[in-house]
Amino acid sequence: MERVVYVDLFFLINFSMDFLGLFLTAKLLSRKLSLGRGLLGAAIGGLYADLALFLPLRSVAAALLVDACACGLMCAVVFGERRRWRELPLYILVYTAISMALGGFMTALFSLLNRSPWFEGVENTSPDGISVWVFALLAGISGLITLLAGRFFVARTAQRNAQLELRYGGKSLMLRAMTDSGNLLCEPISGKPCIVADIGSLRGLLPEEILRAARKGATEIDRVSHRHAGNLRLIPTNTASGQGLLLGVRMERITVDDGRGAREVDALVALAELGKGADGNEALLPPRLLI
Repeated sequence: MERVVYVDLFFLINFSMDFLGLFLTAKLLSRKLSLGRGLLGAAIGGLYADLALFLPLRSVAAALLVDACACGLMCAVVFGERRRWRELPLYILVYTAISMALGGFMTALFSLLNRSPWFEGVENTSPDGISVWVFALLAGISGLITLLAGRFFVARTAQRNAQLELRYGGKSLMLRAMTDSGNLLCEPISGKPCIVADIGSLRGLLPEEILRAARKGATEIDRVSHRHAGNLRLIPTNTASGQGLLLGVRMERITVDDGRGAREVDALVALAELGKGADGNEALLPPRLLI
């Protein structure tokens, strides 16, 4: 008995599920998902799903190896950035786990719905295929999962507080910090995430010449002595009020304690006037540092 496969529908199903998996991966790891990259990565996954039907793979090991390569390619296209390739295995691992969970859930749901008496008499795309109505329902459920998951991850990371310890020039300073889901700042060369800290709170840790340059919008960075200039970076920002620059500082050590134990993080500190916008906190953490 021949099995009829509609490659266009098969591509669309896998494209949708791959995009959902990539979206949830970005949310879980507090990474901004580029729509263009996300669509391209999902298209690669959908195309691979069609091609895999015709690949002469004679063993499970070979199939798993090819699947892993396809998964790695998708994550590299969507999340890969210069100088941040060492983070790619984490994205691949999280995406794989999410895909397995979603795949099992959607397969079980499809099996249940496609055998439900509610859809009796509805014409299928093939004798044992998926009906149009079941596909529409699964698409709606996928969209709902995406919406709820996005809200869950934003709410989960937006409510976390932490103690931040900064070390510079042999001195240490403790700051009250909170996560900010809108903090997506990265140092453009190294790709390191940036912790936004209040300038006034860093008095006593950083030299006055650095604080003065930060208050003037990083325009006086050339007046900072050579002793400290090598630790400074310019961080481009893009906010509702326009584009600008913040002065970033490379600390000797940054430790974060969010109640699960103190751990060292690899980040820069961007200096800004936070005022009352931080709810009494002295620093804003990118959520990815607390994962």
